[in-house]
Amino acid sequence: MGVFTYEGEHVSTIAPARLYKAIVLDSSNVFPKALPNFIKSAELIEGDGGPGSIKKLTLAEGLGYVNHKVDALDVENYVYNYSVVEGSALSESLEKICYEYKLVPSPDGGTVVKSATKYYTKGDAQLTEEFVKGNKERSAGFAKGIEDFLLANPDYN
Repeated sequence: MGVFTYEGEHVSTIAPARLYKAIVLDSSNVFPKALPNFIKSAELIEGDGGPGSIKKLTLAEGLGYVNHKVDALDVENYVYNYSVVEGSALSESLEKICYEYKLVPSPDGGTVVKSATKYYTKGDAQLTEEFVKGNKERSAGFAKGIEDFLLANPDYN
């Protein structure tokens, strides 16, 4: 098994508490509204939402589904780590994908989202440049969709 890690940083104008609530604590309500062309539904299928819980994202027609296992949840420090353990995001060469996020308040009231993505491959499988680029683009689109939703809904708290 190989492990390939990619780190990134994204700057948002949304305050960390509001962004964290939308992405982590209220994802079942926010994701289908903010990303209707990508996520049909989001639901907790096992656990109470804390570490060890399983969340299922049913993707838009033809895209399948993804099951996330919550690895770490720290509301006070805006940390959220989860692993994709099942579903259409995993190819024949991937065992799992782990995502680690930390939202850091920025001086202007927004957020710096620090992330690390770890791809766990089966055997000696390698990741292609196109695969990694596609995942980065989807992540950027996901972040933009959530931010656009929050900006369009200023009363969402």
